[in-house]
Amino acid sequence: MFPINLLIEMLSYKAKMVGINVIITEESYTSASSFIDNDLIPVYNKGQNNQVTFSGKRIKRGMQLYRKHWINQ
Repeated sequence: MFPINLLIEMLSYKAKMVGINVIITEESYTSASSFIDNDLIPVYNKGQNNQVTFSGKRIKRGMQLYRKHWINQ
């Protein structure tokens, strides 16, 4: 088992103990989407035309501009 998988498993277990639902998603589109702006993250399907619009825009490496805020990643 990879260390990151063990970490995810442990966090999910601890979250479940206190009633928090953990949703594991792939990392496609996660840097352009914003939880604060309520962006939905679709599942990437290779070969399909994935026309998705997010509130985030990359300004430079590590810097995202969203509708309501800046995030330095």
